[in-house]
Amino acid sequence: MIMKRMIFTLSIALFTFASLFAQGLEDILLDDFESGEVSFTEEVNVNPPAHMDVAVVDNPVKDEVNPSNKVWEWKRYDAESSNVNWAGFYATLKNEIPNGYHRIEVKYLRTNATSQLRIKCEGAVTKEIDPVTPASKTNEWETMVFDLTENEIKNIKIFSMFPDYYEPIDPTAVTYIDDIKIIYDESIIPPSPTSLVLFDNSADDRFYDQSFSTKTAPSTLVQEHWEGPGLPDGDKLPVVTEPVKAGANALKLQWKSAEGGSWSVMVASIGWKMFDLTTMDTLKFWIYSPEALPKSALPKFYFEAGAGDPNKTGKLMLADYVDADLIANTWTEVNILLSDVWDADETFTAKDLIKGVFFEQNAADNVEHTLYMDEFIFKAKEVPAVTSVLFFDDSADNRFHDQSFSTKTAPSTLVQEHWEGPGLPDGDKLPVVTEPVKAGANALKLQWKSAEGGSWMAMVAALNWKSFDLTLMKSFKFWIYSPEALPKSALPKFYLESHSGNPNKTGKLLLADYVDADLAANTWTEVNISLADVWAADETFTAKEVVKGIFFEQNAADNIEHTLYMDDFIFVSTATGITSPVIKPEIHAYYSNGEIRISNYSGNVRVFDLLGRKVAEGPAYDGIFRVNLKTGIYIVNTTKGNTKIALQ
Repeated sequence: MIMKRMIFTLSIALFTFASLFAQGLEDILLDDFESGEVSFTEEVNVNPPAHMDVAVVDNPVKDEVNPSNKVWEWKRYDAESSNVNWAGFYATLKNEIPNGYHRIEVKYLRTNATSQLRIKCEGAVTKEIDPVTPASKTNEWETMVFDLTENEIKNIKIFSMFPDYYEPIDPTAVTYIDDIKIIYDESIIPPSPTSLVLFDNSADDRFYDQSFSTKTAPSTLVQEHWEGPGLPDGDKLPVVTEPVKAGANALKLQWKSAEGGSWSVMVASIGWKMFDLTTMDTLKFWIYSPEALPKSALPKFYFEAGAGDPNKTGKLMLADYVDADLIANTWTEVNILLSDVWDADETFTAKDLIKGVFFEQNAADNVEHTLYMDEFIFKAKEVPAVTSVLFFDDSADNRFHDQSFSTKTAPSTLVQEHWEGPGLPDGDKLPVVTEPVKAGANALKLQWKSAEGGSWMAMVAALNWKSFDLTLMKSFKFWIYSPEALPKSALPKFYLESHSGNPNKTGKLLLADYVDADLAANTWTEVNISLADVWAADETFTAKEVVKGIFFEQNAADNIEHTLYMDDFIFVSTATGITSPVIKPEIHAYYSNGEIRISNYSGNVRVFDLLGRKVAEGPAYDGIFRVNLKTGIYIVNTTKGNTKIALQ
């Protein structure tokens, strides 16, 4: 039989509008056993030996979930008192699974009602993982899903399975495995945390289990043993409940640095978690000395990663990150730029696998010092929140605005400019004036006459036809000016247009509803439009992240020529203060006979599973969205809000 080849294809996909590059990976079929052999490794190491009989056999239950011919059988060998629930195998993969995959899917069949499947992945991170949902069927195939993202698994070099991970052990247990798939899910967007906590509290008030320390005489270091106080050969950092900066306890570092000796201490996270610091900017923590302490006595420090060559950064002086000598009984904040840590040894590249911070002997002053340490946090660089987006302030040309478009149908009229020159017919651009202006060099001129049976419209876009993400914006503000008194009832309708979407236009609203009174002549008046009103005008419009322009169009057919100057269009993230906020009610939904029923709703619906995968999208009409769903829990997303539904 010819063994299947696994093909790894790496592609780079550009995410539009986000300006981010993401690694695109093809799903990997690790093995389907149709060759009659195990093909993903050179050797299956049964562990413990002689606890399992293993073979590729004919599929004992062909069904809709798994109609394949060959499967992998795991049959317990009764080792009596030596039976262990973790019996299974480990194997070095022929082809390492690279970083970036999101989950592993395995088809699994158990012949009793107790067996469970657990896996172990070993690479930069080593961890045992249970499935998202435990096995629930007997003598039927089901797909077990293991979440690599949630468990922070990176690459996989060694792969293990425990096919009957359950106690009490059934010595007659037989399980089957098939179609081991490594899945890349492009719908999953990695989180972008603004901070990561390395240490805030120890689980024990005597010692910190996620620490490690060593010492060489004549230097000294106070250490605790995990088994009990006062025991020799401890290697854990002591913990105190006073003083603390915050929380229940703090770390205690008590040392004496002597010539010819040494000491070092590592502080890791609870669970020995590893951190991806590629988006972090600073390490912050607090230190406290019970007596005045010259900063020159402070230790060196460096980071250690879970993998890499080298797996340690260069060493730096802690003294360089405090402003002055320490004052007795005073908490002092330390701020370490991570760029300094990376620069200390440019050959260190494993910034995404940091597991701890080491402190070690520096000045050999032969004096005992005590330092309490608390609240270790990695922080991302603070990026100011976007509170406003400028849409239009000035045109590049003082005669016309190139990023505009207009049409008219007689007997209505609209003053238009041609981009090639003044006075030319068939122009479709909005005129620009240098007086009056609210600010800057120029303003837009909208001059129209609305007549019965006619129409006109004009679209204003930004320079370079830029599109805008308005998902965080709350209101739209701009200024208008009429050279004569103008009843607000004569003002046009307006709506927004996006680059894409179906529909790609919002519902239409009256501009008159967003000014307090009729316009006074020769006076600039600010317009404040609640974007909640714009979105609510047509709830099927969802393309808020790619808005490209605002349209004005004929409203009242009064057969009178009006002129309106417009300037300084801006979207802002604060409410207008004029209109009441639109509160989206909680939606109510349930699933029945191939339909999601949503109370009082028509519009776009998206359905996601608990792994964030979109499983369906489309329009709902009169509260009904037709879709076939399997048993599970789903998130139903609508323009009115979200809800969960559970299918038994």
